[in-house]
Amino acid sequence: MVRFMLRASIGSASPAYEVGLIMRNRAFGQLVISKNTSFTDRPTGRLVQGRWVEPWYLSYAILGCTMGGMFPILLPLLALKRFSSTSQVGLVMAAFNFGGLMAPIWGSVADRYGIHRGLLSGGLIIISISLAALSIANIFAVWLGLAVILGVGVFVAMTVGNLFIVEIHPKVEWNERIGWLQTFNSGGQVIGMLLAAALSQIDLSSSLLIAASLIAVAVLPSCLTPQVSHETAGYRSASLYHGHLCHRTQESSYLPVKDFRINISRHLSSVRNTPFEHFMGIWFLCVAGAAAILTLYPVMMQEVYGIGQELLSLNFAVAMGLSVFLYTQAGHLAHRFGPTRVLRSFLGVRLMAFISFFFLEIFQFDGQVQLVLLSFSAIVLCWPFLIVSGTALTALLSPFGEGEGMGLFCAVLAAACVTGSALGGWLATQWGYNAVSGMAVITDALGLMLMYKIKPTR
Repeated sequence: MVRFMLRASIGSASPAYEVGLIMRNRAFGQLVISKNTSFTDRPTGRLVQGRWVEPWYLSYAILGCTMGGMFPILLPLLALKRFSSTSQVGLVMAAFNFGGLMAPIWGSVADRYGIHRGLLSGGLIIISISLAALSIANIFAVWLGLAVILGVGVFVAMTVGNLFIVEIHPKVEWNERIGWLQTFNSGGQVIGMLLAAALSQIDLSSSLLIAASLIAVAVLPSCLTPQVSHETAGYRSASLYHGHLCHRTQESSYLPVKDFRINISRHLSSVRNTPFEHFMGIWFLCVAGAAAILTLYPVMMQEVYGIGQELLSLNFAVAMGLSVFLYTQAGHLAHRFGPTRVLRSFLGVRLMAFISFFFLEIFQFDGQVQLVLLSFSAIVLCWPFLIVSGTALTALLSPFGEGEGMGLFCAVLAAACVTGSALGGWLATQWGYNAVSGMAVITDALGLMLMYKIKPTR
């Protein structure tokens, strides 16, 4: 069950994309703690046993290809070409990440009104139109508005994914079905980066139009998703929230959000002066620095090292492809040594990669480009261990239950991505790209030092 949740956070090109992936598993996390199996274990009769793949999985493969693979490479480069300012690149990516702040809403909306299919198809249509509009727009204010709309569309689509499985199929089928869904999504991300490399010889606007066209195609299989009725969703929600487990076991620490309608002000008094508040500050620091690097990575590689779209996309694809296989190992390590120790260890490893990144921008020597690409790969490969252990530690430390704690965790993640993207772009404009690497070094170093104030947990 732990490994099940870990696959929810398939490697992505940016921390912000993880928000949608974590939120997408909300209903799964709720249902696994339910002891009412009379409804959820009932065979559906829809598929022969062993056939876990359904046609609508293609929508998530294409979504991963475009928004997890092509988008993080193409949009920053196109924004720099249009506006010639890294500050504006950062603001555009921050506007996109802003959509993650709304992620907690969509699961509840889907369950309340039974419009899961409509949300997925509508989200994909919004993404396609927004990408097409971005490819032709030249006004910065228009770009900011389109980026926000694009972010909303992405997180709408990502949030409802696993609901199509847990609301329809029996519990015994969830493992294989969700595993295959995540495989389609993560495989799509790697293919998208390879496609971005293959498209390096054509105009960036045309490449973005290709991404928009692919998303438009994804609308077709989205229409094949099973229909989830309002009554079914309501029945499950009622059965899940009744008798909610309040204790935190190692296994339940990996379960995601229970209830997305979070009243933050209600919990402020509960959070103050607790290890949970302390960790949320640490998590914000660590994500903000990484978001600044990931946002400007394509621009930085092009402007500082002369690395073109093809090579940086291939490097990104290799690192992302390898990271997909690390989530299960991250879960094993967190289970064996505790999430606190794992988080400390890999924050330390990533800090060394950021320091390497920082000094490689200062000194010029043969083999510099290869070391820069290797350092960036190390940063990407650390992320599975950080997101898995961070998710577990959040649930363990939450003073008001795993569900609402995870909701705040995702909100902090999204806020840090917005802040890191905007601040990173501004720093690069004012003092150069080395200031962005310096920011990542400082935030990770502070986060690592503060982590030693949190007692190890198992």
